[in-house]
Amino acid sequence: MRYPKRFCIALCFSALASVSLPFNALAEEPEIAGPEDWHAYSNSAQQVTGDIILAPGTIEMGKSGILTIAGVEGYTPNLFSFSGAAKLNLPENKYFCEEGVDKGFMIIDRSQPDFLVIDVFGGDVPPEADKSVDQQAGFCGSYTYNKS
Repeated sequence: MRYPKRFCIALCFSALASVSLPFNALAEEPEIAGPEDWHAYSNSAQQVTGDIILAPGTIEMGKSGILTIAGVEGYTPNLFSFSGAAKLNLPENKYFCEEGVDKGFMIIDRSQPDFLVIDVFGGDVPPEADKSVDQQAGFCGSYTYNKS
């Protein structure tokens, strides 16, 4: 039995849409799959955060405390908000972002195998998608981690 050409085209589009829906849904609100141990690699990570555990909803910074994080829907697949930075017990004269900044945004980049980069932005306005990280309003710093 032959199916009309329009029916086949509609069926193909329907199948394609159903397959791509889960991927689009993941891109809308970023998530962390499970606890991941990361070792401080950059000088800033070694001096400020130390080794971290990246888990759903949190970043645990050794003895310094826990930062609460949440995916920001619809912006980019790796943008998160953070809160609780002022409560961290970081080494003397060190801040996760800047002095007095308790909340803001971070881009968590896991595009390189075995490396994690966290770019941090203070304030209530998320970074703009078309600007480089260091030209963003509120850019506080960058932390790099590895798996080794």
